[in-house]
Amino acid sequence: MKHIAVTFICCVLLSSALLSQKNIPEITLKVSEKSGFLGMGKARFVKIALSTNNKDKILTSDNVNITSLYYFTIRDSGGWKIDEDFVKEELIKLKITQEGTSTKVDAVSGAVKEADSYVLLISCKKNFSLHKPFTFVFPAGKGAENVPMEVPKELWPGFTKFTKLSTDAEKAFSGNKLTEGLTSYEQILQDQALKIFPDFETISAKRLTIYQKLFNDHSQKFQEMLGNRSVATKQKIALAEDFISKFSFISETAANEQYLNQNTKAGADELVERTTVIAARSVFVRDSLARAFDEQTIRLIVFGSSIAKIDFKYKYVIETVAYAYSSLNFEDTSAASLKVIVPEELTARLQKYGLMNVYETFLRVVNDRWSEKKPMYPEGFLQNLRRDTAQFSLPFYSVLKSVQDFYRKDYASAKIEIRQVMKKSYAYELTERIDQLRILINTIENNVPAEVLQRIKEGYRAEEQGDNDKAIEQYKDAILIAEDYAPAAFALGKLYDRNGDSYTANNFFQKAVTADSQYYTAYRFLYSNFFKNANFKPMIDLLTQSLAYGNDFFDIHFYLGIAYNGSAQYDLAIQQYERALELNSRSIDANIQAGISYQNMKSYSKAREYFKRAIVIDPENQTATENLKRLDELQKKF
Repeated sequence: MKHIAVTFICCVLLSSALLSQKNIPEITLKVSEKSGFLGMGKARFVKIALSTNNKDKILTSDNVNITSLYYFTIRDSGGWKIDEDFVKEELIKLKITQEGTSTKVDAVSGAVKEADSYVLLISCKKNFSLHKPFTFVFPAGKGAENVPMEVPKELWPGFTKFTKLSTDAEKAFSGNKLTEGLTSYEQILQDQALKIFPDFETISAKRLTIYQKLFNDHSQKFQEMLGNRSVATKQKIALAEDFISKFSFISETAANEQYLNQNTKAGADELVERTTVIAARSVFVRDSLARAFDEQTIRLIVFGSSIAKIDFKYKYVIETVAYAYSSLNFEDTSAASLKVIVPEELTARLQKYGLMNVYETFLRVVNDRWSEKKPMYPEGFLQNLRRDTAQFSLPFYSVLKSVQDFYRKDYASAKIEIRQVMKKSYAYELTERIDQLRILINTIENNVPAEVLQRIKEGYRAEEQGDNDKAIEQYKDAILIAEDYAPAAFALGKLYDRNGDSYTANNFFQKAVTADSQYYTAYRFLYSNFFKNANFKPMIDLLTQSLAYGNDFFDIHFYLGIAYNGSAQYDLAIQQYERALELNSRSIDANIQAGISYQNMKSYSKAREYFKRAIVIDPENQTATENLKRLDELQKKF
């Protein structure tokens, strides 16, 4: 096909060239009324023809216009000879005029004999245009000879380009390659020099015809797509998106004034108006289909379990979602989108079970609702999750509801859910994230001075830059301004803890829990430092004090059980583990620790009971299995 196209174009150009030879503009001009001795001879004439600097035999618009000058040949006619005297004395009288402008001619070289006549090549500046008639003027006798010349359009400058682009456009149109046709027509319209051709005015209309055909074709296919029930929703969304792009192209470019004239402007404006309407409909269809598809995709999450036993896929996605939305930067309530961070093992699990699309679609739906200032989660999501919450090992409902309540500025409701997380969660990472949310709510409600918050931020920044002295100064200044603001003391405690000064760190952690008796994260840091040094007595005092403050939380009981177990008070340890398991019986660690304490008290049957509970929760848990095995071996000895 490529060779055929090239041959076609060559034929067009060749036929144009041959046509131009039949129409080489030539005139006959009288240059003398009389001739010969005493003027007794007859008049003399010359034939003047358009030419090139090389006197090419075949003229084209390209070789005629290639140089900065126009060229003509002058041939003697009527039996006389162009000689040197004519060149020197007569040629200077020859002028070319057009619309009041006169241009002189110059000989390029001497006359050359060709057949029965002599031919002289002349040139002149391009002070006139070939697409308009011009006149050769020569004084003869008492008057002047004026002979006009008209050049056929095949020799006008740009004819080759105009013809090729027009041919390309028509060929593209006939082959339904409409955008290619548009490109060719618009290249013509962009070139102001091509306005000289009579057909130029028709190009704008031809261009508009292509746009109208594009519109009709796209509209028809769009309607066919809508009515085709065999096309899947996801594919329809992609097709609708493609139609939006196509209609937008028409509406954005069809009425470009650069390509319009008085005959096409109204039609282009009308086409744009029609296209804008159907483009808006395409957007509506795409969005409607996308919402329907998203709703279908996240149905697993929104509607939850439909049977008594929860689906493991539902469980995995909800757990990831809970970790995701507990990771938000809660301080940035004006963010354009909600950016989440989740542990890699959770996303790896989703990928393993083909759930990433469900999870990512849910995130996108939430972000769309966020941008529209709607409640974060899809309608029905929290209600259904609350129905299923007893089937989860962790309080994911409370985690997610507390986050939405916070963004709705329903702080009272958020704090109720946060307390439920503290009460039942055995996953310290999740608990710490929600504890940060609780602290932020307290900060907002207590109107903590902005200067205090700024000092803490400056302290964080100094730590990141390795300037601990400046960080300490900033944190201490924050404490001086607001002595009871627990996060300032906690930040200072963490700094000392990271630098190995546990004693000073513990003093500031203690200050934090004194200022904020529910400060879970500060309790945990204190517990960790005491545990590392096997200081069980201060651990017991700290956690007992926390319970006295009303922190009837899983982790407080669990850590207190470890402290009692470490000090060989196994009966008290068991009390704490059993209370922790009353709050959340799904904890593998609490069941194992309770079993160990019963084993230490030689209550082997009770120990076995708790080890088996841990194995039921997770049959692959090696710690529980190994403890049960050791218990079997121990009992064999007695």
